[in-house]
Amino acid sequence: MAESRAVVVGASMAGLLTAAALAGAFDEVVVLERDVLPEGEDFRAGVPQARQFHGLLMRGARSIEKLLPGMLQELAADGAPLFDLGEGFLLSVHGRVVPPRPFGLRAQLFTRNFLEARLRTRVRALPGVVLRENSPVTGLLADRPGGPVTGVRTAHGGDLAEELLAADLVVDASGRSSQATAWLGALGYPAPEEQRVDSGRSYATAWLGTPQELGFTGALYEIGQHVTRGRGGLVAALQDRQVLLMLYGRGPDRPPTDPDGFRERVDQLGSPALSELAAHIGPNTPIHPYAKLINRRKLYHRMPRRPDRFLVLGDSLCIFNPIYGQGMTVAAMQAEALRDAVRGPHHRSDWTRTTQRRIHRRTTVPWLLATAQDSRWTQRPSALGPAVAWLMERLMNRVGHSPQLHRALLQIYQLLPPTALCDPRAVLAACRPGRLVRRGRT
Repeated sequence: MAESRAVVVGASMAGLLTAAALAGAFDEVVVLERDVLPEGEDFRAGVPQARQFHGLLMRGARSIEKLLPGMLQELAADGAPLFDLGEGFLLSVHGRVVPPRPFGLRAQLFTRNFLEARLRTRVRALPGVVLRENSPVTGLLADRPGGPVTGVRTAHGGDLAEELLAADLVVDASGRSSQATAWLGALGYPAPEEQRVDSGRSYATAWLGTPQELGFTGALYEIGQHVTRGRGGLVAALQDRQVLLMLYGRGPDRPPTDPDGFRERVDQLGSPALSELAAHIGPNTPIHPYAKLINRRKLYHRMPRRPDRFLVLGDSLCIFNPIYGQGMTVAAMQAEALRDAVRGPHHRSDWTRTTQRRIHRRTTVPWLLATAQDSRWTQRPSALGPAVAWLMERLMNRVGHSPQLHRALLQIYQLLPPTALCDPRAVLAACRPGRLVRRGRT
């Protein structure tokens, strides 16, 4: 065994970033992935949502750059150039496109597989990091009941023979299918409290073709019916390879997956730009549905009893409605928090409890933004729901007339501090009576 070893469960976004956070703090970081990892940017079975639209928000990009310096420039060199968010990510409200405005908010667009493949390459090259695929974890090890976690049970290779792998720290970053609660239960620990908000939303994504074929670059987000009907649509050219058009709805208002129905739903949003692109959808256009848009958070930091030397982060800890594009970004923020924590003394008995609390805090603002809006469609609306809905509707309906509100809305969506709301002009624009955007057809 190495002098010190950390084990990371899962080699998806959260697991890779966790390995980057731990590299250097331990002599060896072993990443255990149950899947056989693809070569390059191919899809893999463990990420069924990979064919949907994914977003890395600016806040997440900053965290990744701290964990892996130079990553953003590498992505840009490979076909995902940085652009000004106010100019390249256009907002549309009931078909009226908000004028592009340079704000100095630099962002990138790419597919999840594009980013994940490059993260795997960077993380594999880090000193002391070992990435083992086809290695499912089946449980945790402990020397005694109530004692610290001392490793994991895993299987490896074609025969899947069990192996006991000792570790000084185990981090579960295995995602939505995490078995951490069951693993802890087998060691005699109670299940953590869980929070759930399910608005019944679903979405569908059409793969339209290349930007060159469609003559489309950049991105456009139609937000006019987001607050009132829980509907919306987003189109984006990702790298120079593919244009994706995504629709979302709630309950029985589920986006259709047949070409005719999909085009009709796009037309109902009232955005000529989206309708023009949707006209390219033919009988062989791939349209991928996805319906697991629940918000769920497990409160591991509040467990009355929990083992030392064990942490949970990423989707294993908290999943968000993907409509808001927060998942990858929050995982990056949590990995950054872990990196900062592990740089200090990490051998105290309370270190993992304190660190789990820090990791949890990275979910606070994204959870509020997602659930305050989604809970309005449930039987138990959030007390903050009406206030958040009022603010978002004001921003959306006035964004075309106020550069300050435009910037503030982008900052909120990107999980950045909405400093633009401190501008008196933004406050006046938000409080101005009346509706500044005429509603289109629904």
